[in-house]
Amino acid sequence: MSRIAAPQRPTWAIDDDAPGTRTLLLAVRSDGTPVYAWAGAAAADIDDWIPIEYSSDVWQRVMLESAIQRYGSPVPMRSKTKSVPRSEGLKVTPGVVYTDDDSENSNYILTARRFIARFTVDEDDLSDAESIIDVITSKEMDWAISYSDVFDHACLGVTGAESNAPADLRPFTSVYKSLRTAQTANPNLGYPADSHYVAWDGTIGIAATPDGTSLYEKLSQTFKKVETSKYWSEADTRVIAHPGFRDALRLATDGNGAPIFRESAGVDSSGRPFDTLFNTQIAWSRGARTHATNTDSPTGNDLLFVGNRRALKVGIRNNAQTLFQPARAQDDTDDAAVKFRVRRGFQLAHPRAWAVMERVAAGS
Repeated sequence: MSRIAAPQRPTWAIDDDAPGTRTLLLAVRSDGTPVYAWAGAAAADIDDWIPIEYSSDVWQRVMLESAIQRYGSPVPMRSKTKSVPRSEGLKVTPGVVYTDDDSENSNYILTARRFIARFTVDEDDLSDAESIIDVITSKEMDWAISYSDVFDHACLGVTGAESNAPADLRPFTSVYKSLRTAQTANPNLGYPADSHYVAWDGTIGIAATPDGTSLYEKLSQTFKKVETSKYWSEADTRVIAHPGFRDALRLATDGNGAPIFRESAGVDSSGRPFDTLFNTQIAWSRGARTHATNTDSPTGNDLLFVGNRRALKVGIRNNAQTLFQPARAQDDTDDAAVKFRVRRGFQLAHPRAWAVMERVAAGS
């Protein structure tokens, strides 16, 4: 056995990693390598917050399920709040005399919010550390899916204003709320309410005399709102939509009968296939639906967003973590608990960088 130097305390590794020296599985590294307790060592102690690594299957599932985590622009945070300069353009002129920029140079505030979960299990079902790890591994994947839905909905579809009271369940000002709210105090924002909002009543086909009500026309209107702003970028434009739109998009065609929606049109850098709308990459999100408060199962109207992904600012306060806690003497039952937590912030950097189409009832 050899000593390995560490910044705070020494750790030990087994030079002769033979089956006879292994007694208890303690954990599994992100690359799949098992970690065993050496014969004669103390009982396994899993009593501290354990980070969920970005390379793990759990976090990769989050990146697959959450459109905001996948497309958002990360902003590191070292405190609960962070002031970030807003992109409002910079005056550039030709010539030899410099001209001062006259933009407002305003900021937006990222506030880190906790997204937490806990489940309990009878200690009779946890006979050793290996059983604990099996339970945590199973629940981590459940957490990944639920967290993705809740976080996306907090960023996209909550209709109420942001609140600092946790019980209000409105952690951020969502993209939907931002696009439907006037933001005229800052002249460089100059955004009237609903300027980048489009309502669609479910009409699919284009009328003999186009009247602007068909899905194709409504989608074109939505794209135009972003394409004619200074924040449009062909390389960074993305679509985020609720899966409820898939059926309607399969039926949508242009005036010549050509489909505008293509399934599995390409493969991204991680090897995952993606769909496209007007040749723009789509991410499907169950959080893209209206609801007054933040939930993993919103029940309102389906939403489709188009915009510059760099304007979706995601504050990173800490990585996702898990904590195992055995039953305590003062507990009424012999139940162990596992907690999950992550702290994230979110802001839409500029309302003109995105547009939203909402499916509403016919006649609305």
